[in-house]
Amino acid sequence: MQTFLYTQYNQLENSDHFAAFQKFAAQAPNANFFQSPEFLKFIEPVRGYKPFLLIALSDSGEVKGSLLGVIQSDGGGVKSWLSRRLIVWGGPIVAASADRQAVTKTLLQEMKKYARGSAIFIEFRNFFDCSELKDAFAASGFHFRPHLNYIVKIDGEAAGRLSSNRRRQIKTSLAAGAVVTEPESEADVVAFYQLLKKLYTEKVKKPLPSIDLFMQFWKSPSSKTFLVKYEGKVVGGSVGPIHRNQVLYQWYVCGDNGVIKGVHPSVLASWAPIEYGLKHGYQYFDFMGAGRPEEDYGVREFKARFGGDEVCFGRFEMVLNQPLYRVGKLGLKVYQTIR
Repeated sequence: MQTFLYTQYNQLENSDHFAAFQKFAAQAPNANFFQSPEFLKFIEPVRGYKPFLLIALSDSGEVKGSLLGVIQSDGGGVKSWLSRRLIVWGGPIVAASADRQAVTKTLLQEMKKYARGSAIFIEFRNFFDCSELKDAFAASGFHFRPHLNYIVKIDGEAAGRLSSNRRRQIKTSLAAGAVVTEPESEADVVAFYQLLKKLYTEKVKKPLPSIDLFMQFWKSPSSKTFLVKYEGKVVGGSVGPIHRNQVLYQWYVCGDNGVIKGVHPSVLASWAPIEYGLKHGYQYFDFMGAGRPEEDYGVREFKARFGGDEVCFGRFEMVLNQPLYRVGKLGLKVYQTIR
């Protein structure tokens, strides 16, 4: 078995493996946006994100598996150095064959080699049931942690599966004059980003990626941005990738809630991609996480009322540098306290 590493979309596109990988990434079991060539192209120009792709080939040249990850950091200087982590969403993707454990181990080992010195820890955020791969992850030094999510089926019954409270909030928000739209200018994106930044500063208390990511959400054909406006002002919104007219993802959402009587911006912002999916033939809406099951998490209750199925695909984690990991966690606690 051979593995090949790509760190740029053009490098992949001009390689001998591009066509085979495109086909594999579209047809393999559990294929998703974050393990596709489209994601590599989407995330490459965004500050703070350094993507890489590993492709495993059999001796005959058949694609047996792939793993697309991102080394992510926040800010600059020491902050950037201490926040370096390797995140893999929805991967690896491995062909359904007798040697899938061996393929998985090979991809994980090659990823660890690439990550050492570049990331402090590794986290796989699973989008599907990875129980069949647990042994390969354990053998490679990863541990599993439960983590919840909600996935909404988009069909004719989607509106009916909303809680009665959510249906009422959507109805009253629209009746009060709120509208759902897409950005018309960079100014709209900046206004949404400022709302999101306020949320992360005051409540979430975690670093927020640069505005580059949100400009990319607006410009890229691989994503959608939905805004909630009231009297021409942006009061909420949500952003996320889209995958082959099958899945819409919600990466970020926010709203200036409790300010305008009868208007619930976060509810409208989360309903907007579901409604869009109904109109354009999508199959699922993925909330991309609902916290650890053992922890109280208000956002989980918010997401649960949109009629999705609760799943626990969990996460695989590994710390590569324990001293820096401890310093980084301490730094985040200080950041949260100051904020």
